[in-house]
Amino acid sequence: MTILTAAQAAIAKLVGRRPPAVVSSTDEICVEITALAQEAAVEIAKACDWQELTEFYEITADGSDAYPFPSDYDRMVLATELFDPDNWCWGYHHVPDYSEWIQYQIGGIGLISPGIWTIRKNEFHFMPAPAAGQKAIFPYVRNTIFTSQNGNLKSTITSDSDSFVLDERLLTLALLWKYKAMKGLDYQQEVDDYNIALSQAMARNKGGRVIRSRRHGGSLDVRAAWPWPLGGV
Repeated sequence: MTILTAAQAAIAKLVGRRPPAVVSSTDEICVEITALAQEAAVEIAKACDWQELTEFYEITADGSDAYPFPSDYDRMVLATELFDPDNWCWGYHHVPDYSEWIQYQIGGIGLISPGIWTIRKNEFHFMPAPAAGQKAIFPYVRNTIFTSQNGNLKSTITSDSDSFVLDERLLTLALLWKYKAMKGLDYQQEVDDYNIALSQAMARNKGGRVIRSRRHGGSLDVRAAWPWPLGGV
């Protein structure tokens, strides 16, 4: 399916016709539906860590302590970590709190190798700065949620032949309730249908939990145990 077919399905239910073009049309409802399709697609993409949108990225250090996001970066996968491929036991420790980061920075607190990381000014910051050639690997959710006719990924609808990477039925259902809401019409049934379909798609997709193979240990929140006896008797 394409954006055109998803939009045509919505317009057919709304006003009883299927325009031959939507994105390229200047017809009022087509212009409105195109804008709503972009909005709805972004909302669907942000509703879950969809496996279709999950990518793996590898940072190779050059000696500096800050590195830019991938070019198609939208957000980190929920509860993700940055892994050090040279260390099976643990990766870089995430410090999301800037006050804690400053404490590490000026307080002389010892850091367990390979170190800590945070996000600031749309960059990944490390402490200490990784040595040149050192790597950090992590999963993220990309922002390129459409594909063009020739298969190129993109973040914005520009053509009737563009396709939504995720379930286009969800896009059609979203267009129905959003259009009715915009026009001040009763949209309760449409939004209920959409929410049910979204929940079912999320359950099938398993996007809220990323399964990492070849990982030692169990829960992502459990750190490796100290491998030597504690104290003496």
